[in-house]
Amino acid sequence: MKRLLPLLILLVLPAAAGCAQEASQTDVASATPFAWPSFDEAITSAADSRKPILIDIYAPWCGWCRRMQEEVYGNRMLAAFVRENFEYGRLNLDDSQTEHSFREYVLSSQELGYALGAQGTPTTVFMESNGDYITKLDGYWALEPFGKAVRYIASGAYEEMTFERYVAGTDS
Repeated sequence: MKRLLPLLILLVLPAAAGCAQEASQTDVASATPFAWPSFDEAITSAADSRKPILIDIYAPWCGWCRRMQEEVYGNRMLAAFVRENFEYGRLNLDDSQTEHSFREYVLSSQELGYALGAQGTPTTVFMESNGDYITKLDGYWALEPFGKAVRYIASGAYEEMTFERYVAGTDS
């Protein structure tokens, strides 16, 4: 048995190292504090909950999208705020196969992403609970300004004032 112990250690260590490497390379979305429902699920849920909608438009190859998932959506406080105040979903801008029925149109995820104003990824689109467009955020937004933007939408302040005025009032 004493001879087998060093052999077992030599066999187990490389396997454990391989598992650690696989865990560090997991899909970023699985590391976020919430799972992303589909666009269709977000629209359906918003009709019942009357919450505004946040749609994350991404592409699997997009480094800025991964960074946003890790640094922004990966923040537990922001994720809790989004869960509490929004219905949310995702659209893959590269997906030309998945179809969505929206506003009497049938569009692929790609077509719908462009119809919602995405010119690239990441793009965050905000909508009323009935699907009416509010605004979009182009590109990567760091945690603090993104947090202000989601609070601006969730509070309904966008109906009364500009984002700049809202931020000026919250920074004082």
